Amino acid sequence: MVGSDTPRSVLVIDDDPDMRHVLSDFLQRGGYRVVEAASGQEGIFAAETEPIDAVILDKEMPGMNGLDVLSFFRHRNPRLPIIFITAFGGRDDEDESRRRGAWLYIEKPFRVATIVEAVQSVLGRSAS
Repeated sequence: MVGSDTPRSVLVIDDDPDMRHVLSDFLQRGGYRVVEAASGQEGIFAAETEPIDAVILDKEMPGMNGLDVLSFFRHRNPRLPIIFITAFGGRDDEDESRRRGAWLYIEKPFRVATIVEAVQSVLGRSAS
């Protein structure tokens, strides 16, 4: 499928499999193609091997943390919309994530609909 028939792709990077599954399920229902990654390294590999239109990125993960992954993505593709999520946030983390190029910062717990709306906001209303 090519052009407007191809769904927009969202990469979800979170080490919590339940969170990845819930986000993936809701985004797929919204018409998005979802790629899941359980670590920063997996997320980087996924983004380098297939087209990605937006990223949902968790802060706290083993290995590369979300801020390091955010810096990597921002260096490689400054226009890639990244939604940064965390359960261990605060003003300093929000400021640092924005300094490193996050488009949006959302603290857990959140309504999943908030994430879907955020993806719609950064990619436009239509998934295709």
